[in-house]
Order: sequence, then C-alpha cells, then structure tokens
Amino acid sequence: MGRQKQNKPRRGRQPGAEGGQAAGSKRRRMLDIAAMLDLPASIADGSGGGLVVEVAAGGFPGDGFATGERPAYVRLADGSVKLLPEGLRAWARGVVEEELELRASGGGTMFPRRIEFGTSDGTQYARYVEPV
Repeated sequence: MGRQKQNKPRRGRQPGAEGGQAAGSKRRRMLDIAAMLDLPASIADGSGGGLVVEVAAGGFPGDGFATGERPAYVRLADGSVKLLPEGLRAWARGVVEEELELRASGGGTMFPRRIEFGTSDGTQYARYVEPV
C-alpha cells in the first residue's frame, strides 16, 4: 500500500487567529473608522441647500438594526462609507424596512438614489431627490 498524504495547516492562517476574522467584524472595523456625514449649516426655510449625494446602500452594522445600539450608515456611490448623525437614525430605520419590504415583494432595490441631507430649523433631515 502507498503512503497517504497528510493534511498540513495553511501558513499564516491558523484557526482562531486574527488573520481569519469573519467579514462581519471587518465591516464593524470599517465603520469604526468611517467619517461622520458632514451636514451643512441649518437653513431656516427648508428650501433645500443640503448636501446631495448618490447613495448606493444604507443600513446598520451587525445587529445594530435590531438593537439600535450601533450608528446608521450610508455607502455612497464612490464606495466611501459615512456614518449618519443620531438624528437620522429613525429615518435610516425606515429606509431599511422599506428596502426589505421591496426586496421581499420582488420589486428589486431602491438604490442607488440621490438623497439630500441637511439641517432645517435645528432638525436633521434626509429626503429623496428626484433625478434631473
């Protein structure tokens, strides 16, 4: 009978070592270093003037949607990730719920989408911007 091949562990990747972390923990680390979305100064009349960006996706990292403990984020069309201020957390929760319902019904996705973020009368807002 011939000699049997022995399985050897891969170099640099041992079970439980930091090199083999799950994608979820990498995502959390990415969000830990993501910049806060910089909202423009308050406008009194609500006529616009906010920051308009192309949003590719949004959500909460890990179980943040269920627990509400982690900040909401948006991923922009250029690939950058921006954390949303706490005042926009309820808006983000609504967007995630709307996206989940749309996908469940077979309607696809609501992203990418242009969204205006700003502050009006001291309140942070986000609203969809119609394509030009």
